[in-house]
Amino acid sequence: MSLNFMRIEDVVMSGDGFSSSMAYHAYLNLSLGSFVAQCLYCVAAIAIGYALIPRLSQHILQRWPKSVWRESFVRNVGPSVVASVFMACFMALGWLVSWPTYELLVVWKVLALTMWVMTVRVGSWVFRRVMRPHGLLRFFLWLIEWSIVLTLVLTFFGLFQPLVQWIDGIEFTVGSQVFKGENIVVGMAMAVVAFAIAAQLSQAAEWGLQKYSDAKQIQSNDALILTRLFAVGIFGMTAVGVLVGSGIETTTLAAFAGALGIGLGFGLQQVVINFFSGLYILFERAMKVGDYVTINHITGQVVQLSSRAIVVRDAVGTESLIPNSSLSTHILQNHTLSNDDYRVSFTLRLAHIGDYQQAKAVILQEMARHPRVLKNQPQGVLVADLTADEVRLDVSCWINDLHNGQKALVSDLLYAIGMAFAQRGVALAHVEK
Repeated sequence: MSLNFMRIEDVVMSGDGFSSSMAYHAYLNLSLGSFVAQCLYCVAAIAIGYALIPRLSQHILQRWPKSVWRESFVRNVGPSVVASVFMACFMALGWLVSWPTYELLVVWKVLALTMWVMTVRVGSWVFRRVMRPHGLLRFFLWLIEWSIVLTLVLTFFGLFQPLVQWIDGIEFTVGSQVFKGENIVVGMAMAVVAFAIAAQLSQAAEWGLQKYSDAKQIQSNDALILTRLFAVGIFGMTAVGVLVGSGIETTTLAAFAGALGIGLGFGLQQVVINFFSGLYILFERAMKVGDYVTINHITGQVVQLSSRAIVVRDAVGTESLIPNSSLSTHILQNHTLSNDDYRVSFTLRLAHIGDYQQAKAVILQEMARHPRVLKNQPQGVLVADLTADEVRLDVSCWINDLHNGQKALVSDLLYAIGMAFAQRGVALAHVEK
């Protein structure tokens, strides 16, 4: 059928074979020069879109540093928008100079494909902005997005239905279980969608339980326990549902579960141990997020209790991932387990023992003046060592805001004590280097 007698809308992007595709019809009915020129223009429009967007994204970040959502939207959707604008301008130019509509077939249909891809990417971006996924959910959303894009492209070239028919013809057996290509692909699609939904439900449950625990003043560890158990339950039920929905018989599923159990016992042993060790830590309430601990000679604040490890941030900002299982073999020191009070100590060296009483009074006076030092806790100024050249004093006080650090406090106290010593003539020991 000649395109001269057809409306341009009648030529569809059919996936029933390459001979039924738009590209094949255009190649047969358009002149070679027109076909090649339009194809090159479409490729150039798409290439320009991908070339311009990185610069535009950088410009947006420079102009609106806090508007990360604008940059991410432009980076995800921008290439399709730019390509669509270029192709739409070509279509408008063709209509202005009265080119026959069918002569613009390639640009028209590639523009339609680009608009569909843009719609998919906009929808994916909206989902990411609304759900704010992380980890597994972000990966599944990425798979769904590009699977839809790939389906559109295959349909455009008429290759989707042949691919489906080829997959339908795949069939093999493992023992008594018959596996078909259709079931495998459908099962994989179900798995991606189901696990994406399960991951979102798990994330929503974690957020809801955290808000509930804050409102009811429930300890955060209890909320984390419920979150972990809920996540394991929902992912387990989703996995079973996907396998059953894929056509796997219950007997095969039971055998698979047994093999999986053996695999967990050997290959994933440490993963399982860390997971249950994490639950044990939460049940025992040995620590919670925000506590200051010392584990394996690492001292810092607990910033995360994950299923696999404890994340501890030290005073210089370095975050250490300590496996949960290591707590069963190493000593855990929790400096803020029962309360937030923490003892800070530092050393001073006097030149003469006769200045001890005067120095002690000055030190206690300066510590009493500092707003961070707890007044209801004892302050100590003790003689720790005595030699012919110096008197070493052990100075200590208590604070309950360890999150503000110790170095600033010690610096303030040393400065105030040093100035007071200078005014009263208390000599510090000379330390040779």
